[in-house]
Amino acid sequence: MQRIHSLIILSIAAAGTFASCRKADTVMRSKENLLSDIYATNDGNGGQRLFNPRISNDTIYFDIPFFYPEDTDNETDLSRIILRGTIPSDAKLTPALGGFTDLRNPYPITVTSGTGQQRNYVVMAKKVGNTAIEKIVVTYTDVDGEEQQIEGVVQPSGDVFFYVLPGVTLTNAKISYTINRHSTASIAQDGAADFAQPVPFTITGVDGVAKTYTLRAAEPVKLDYGIGINRKLWTKTGSEMGFSSINEVGLAVSGDNIVITRRTNPSKFSVYNRFTAAFVRDIPSPFGSQLSFQMVEDSVGHLLAASWAPKNAKFILYKYNDAMDNAPVKFLEWTNNNPAGISGDGGVGRRMNVYGNLDGNAIIMAPAGVSNIIYKWRVAGGALVSQTPEVMAYQGLANGASSFGYYAEAQPVSADANANYFINYQFDIALVNGTTHERITAFSYDTRVYGVFHMPTSYVHFNNATYLAVLTYKDYSLNKVNMCLFDITSTSKISTPFTDPNYGSFNVFVSDEFAGGDNGNGTADIAVGFSQNKERMQVYSLLTNGGVMAHEFTVYAP
Repeated sequence: MQRIHSLIILSIAAAGTFASCRKADTVMRSKENLLSDIYATNDGNGGQRLFNPRISNDTIYFDIPFFYPEDTDNETDLSRIILRGTIPSDAKLTPALGGFTDLRNPYPITVTSGTGQQRNYVVMAKKVGNTAIEKIVVTYTDVDGEEQQIEGVVQPSGDVFFYVLPGVTLTNAKISYTINRHSTASIAQDGAADFAQPVPFTITGVDGVAKTYTLRAAEPVKLDYGIGINRKLWTKTGSEMGFSSINEVGLAVSGDNIVITRRTNPSKFSVYNRFTAAFVRDIPSPFGSQLSFQMVEDSVGHLLAASWAPKNAKFILYKYNDAMDNAPVKFLEWTNNNPAGISGDGGVGRRMNVYGNLDGNAIIMAPAGVSNIIYKWRVAGGALVSQTPEVMAYQGLANGASSFGYYAEAQPVSADANANYFINYQFDIALVNGTTHERITAFSYDTRVYGVFHMPTSYVHFNNATYLAVLTYKDYSLNKVNMCLFDITSTSKISTPFTDPNYGSFNVFVSDEFAGGDNGNGTADIAVGFSQNKERMQVYSLLTNGGVMAHEFTVYAP
């Protein structure tokens, strides 16, 4: 036994000697030295992405508002700007970013690759005034002596169109407008204007730079189908709307308001005027310490607030008549004790969608996290048919998915008992048969169509067309989105590939990029409202850690 023990010791020692002589693997260094992203923020706003650059060759330009927030007297200090950027993993940036940077003069930075190659950039910044028209209205007197108002539609070209019916003249009209409080206009508030000819309208910012718009009266050409003239209504950053990290996750429309769900503890719902973004009030959560991820609207503006219900917790819904309702009614209380599905999270309430009128007939759908399960409740005659949901097992998981993931949504497309629905999760957007739960058709599996991630979804009818509004994410930091409208009136269009010459008739609108701080959960929301005559549609996009962006679409041709 002693001899065998010695042999074992010698063998181990020999193996250790051999291992100690082996050379370490060579680590290959990268030649990459590209500054792939850069943005600016200011003192007190941490990592929030406030200011985006224009980049020309290796010069990075920042136009930074003279005052920030722009409707305050807080003048921006260019000597205390914070830059943040993204470079390859083994590259080095000098000077380092993240502290206060003095941008009163050109600021050089260098990215050095892992192999030593250098790339030089210069950052330049200037303070700029605000020459935007937030709102402009013409008031005139009609043939009956009644005052009427027409809101202008501002175009990127600088034209502002006031669409008037044939026979209406604007020769003795008054102009009222909303512009930045530090800017001035060439026409006095409620000043007279004669629209027999185009009217120049100049706004001068606090920096002395002016922009001239051309106000025009035009007869509208009403489209028989689809969207016509569109514009960006407004954009508000997360800091302007009091966002905190990862907490603003839900958005709803009711009447003249939007409602933002804040997933704080306790949760709360913040109401803003949806045309001006002015704060209206906060609604306290009815759920106590139980979190809420979402409040959603029905087709007429009733609201449902939902609790977040992990396995074995209560999924509760409260119904509000509108955003001013102070006496909500408990609509549902159900214990989430159903099977979790394929993988095992099973939580309900991250996403929920409604189709129909909660005072009449409607369908409510909510997926269970990390599963293939969707819970459905049916409303008939203004009441739930049952507090216990129908458990629907989706049969069409595609593109390598074993479950929905944590964040998915099911959007019913009618109030029928077996309504078809859209399912939207990381690997797919598909129209689903409401009886068999199999895919009917699906979006082309292509990041050029719906980005690296896509969430949330809104299903909407406007001017004889049907649209799916989706936020698409540009990269895996999930901090940059575009709002896209897809025309799905004909379901045959849904699978249109990006390379198809007719793709533009499917993906009919893509917004400018909207950016915020890193958002690893990919949380966001989208909601739609209409003018009273249904000739204008407003689409609101919320990005967690980013803010809210609002667009308006009309039935009028350019």
